[in-house]
Amino acid sequence: MSRKAAAPRLKVSSLGPIQSADIEFGDLTVLVGPQASGKSVLLQTLKLMLDHRSISGTLRREGYDWQGKAESFAELFYGEGMEHLWTVDTQVNWKGEDITLDSLAANKVRTEAKASLFYIPAHRVVTLKNGWPRHFGDYSPGDPYVVQDFSERLRMLMETGLGRTGAIFPQAGRLTEATRTLLKRGIFGDFELRQELNGLQKRLVLQRGDEKPLPFIVWSAGQREFSPLLLGLYHLMPAGKVSRRQGIDWVVLEEPEMGLHPRAITAVLFLMLELLHRGYRVCLSTHSPHVLDLLWALRVLMEKKAGPEWVLKLFDVGNQSKNREIAAGILKQAIKVHYLDREEPASLDISRLDPESDSIHETNWGGLTEFSGRASDVIAEFVANHP
Repeated sequence: MSRKAAAPRLKVSSLGPIQSADIEFGDLTVLVGPQASGKSVLLQTLKLMLDHRSISGTLRREGYDWQGKAESFAELFYGEGMEHLWTVDTQVNWKGEDITLDSLAANKVRTEAKASLFYIPAHRVVTLKNGWPRHFGDYSPGDPYVVQDFSERLRMLMETGLGRTGAIFPQAGRLTEATRTLLKRGIFGDFELRQELNGLQKRLVLQRGDEKPLPFIVWSAGQREFSPLLLGLYHLMPAGKVSRRQGIDWVVLEEPEMGLHPRAITAVLFLMLELLHRGYRVCLSTHSPHVLDLLWALRVLMEKKAGPEWVLKLFDVGNQSKNREIAAGILKQAIKVHYLDREEPASLDISRLDPESDSIHETNWGGLTEFSGRASDVIAEFVANHP
């Protein structure tokens, strides 16, 4: 897979909880930091920079009219209560150009442009209503745009016929065999994800053999969280010879670990490698030390010029040629990790994940291993003083 063009930088200041952030994107970019530190705001702003024409066109098509008012547009995009996110002090610089909310809200383009960033939000579980993706118009005007748009794209995917004649997962031709094995082991077990008619209404169910299908409401938290993510990945990874969705260059995935066991998180991270292999530029936000542990291991393998077999060993997948191709590709990718904290004056680039760094934010993986380190210190002190 050919290398992607050099990534632009996004610089923001005085934007909601973000005092200042300078984000240089890699092929894979990861944002870490405490809750309410601005990770979602920053990623949604990236979506706005890339796709403001598409966003405006979609909102108009769905009957919304903000009459060129910046605050109304901000609320429609970011969600209820976010109309004052951009203030007179806010500065946003995209690709070296200063961008104002007034200019975005005043966009008078009536034709609906295609989006270049596919956004998988943290709220993805709410996109399935009674086990079926919700229509854009089923949401209230106060719901974030990225949630409504993601839900609508899943609904359109299902309406094209996915799952009408067989299992949605596992499905030959969708994802690599190694990925399917990881997902079965970490998330679905012996169950298949299927579509069925419940009366006159379509819904997604889990089914094992000839047993009675299980409706969405009784699935495990991990299965409910992961299934809309899986459908989003199906959208990005078409079956057949086409490797990627035409026109989509960027993928944002918020908190891929939600509701998942570490084994399942590893499976999802391997899926991220497949997205990179297909040529997408991927951005994640996470609260999982497991994600950063995997990234640290990848960084070490890159620096030591390890072979792809070591990446496969890290993810516990087979050494088949397709897997080796994916693993070899990740060893050539640029990985960036940025730390955001509303208590810090600026974002921090902690991409080296150096455990001996002078920055505590880098040594404890952006705070994700802070408690485990403290627990070890407390127990060591106790044992030393209580032989």
